[in-house]
Amino acid sequence: MASKIDKVLDRLEVLTDDVNVLKRRVVASPIVPLPQKVKAALGTILETSDDLITDTYFGLVRDVADVVLPANVAAEVINNPDIGISPDGQIVRRDIFNREKFDRILPVAAAKPRKVTAKMKKQRKIQSTAFRNANAKGRKKDGTFRAGYDQSRIARMAQKECTKERQRLGLCEKPKRRSTRKGQVRRTARRAFE
Repeated sequence: MASKIDKVLDRLEVLTDDVNVLKRRVVASPIVPLPQKVKAALGTILETSDDLITDTYFGLVRDVADVVLPANVAAEVINNPDIGISPDGQIVRRDIFNREKFDRILPVAAAKPRKVTAKMKKQRKIQSTAFRNANAKGRKKDGTFRAGYDQSRIARMAQKECTKERQRLGLCEKPKRRSTRKGQVRRTARRAFE
């Protein structure tokens, strides 16, 4: 039994063959200003090369499709309504007892973990300490927010503390101050109006 992928590839191959035939007809037509012998030779060359390229291409595509997803698995995945693909790209099967839950059925190649450098470790340590301090300041003992605090304020406080600590340790430079802050007027400008 052919899967839907095979059927799609078959249709594409037929369409490619039709395009190749049309191309050969155009070359043989009187529209193209070439001698008859050249047209005949060109038509023969086009026919053999197009057939060779089409067969090689679709053979390779079918082989790759079988390696990536074997034909028997592809047919089951496509035709079975209880099998789907999760948002993270895993092939999953719906649980018989709980229609909302999916179980993994095919292992997916695990993503290679990113190498953690010393600089990253230091940054993570600083940030975790900053968030611990900000949460201690903005939350009660039962874990709820203190009055006037929410998660965005806690995150802002932690980021500010993190930046100060990184500047203190020399991991980043202090930003250059602008001559006037937003909404302020320069003192010299004030003096001019006095």
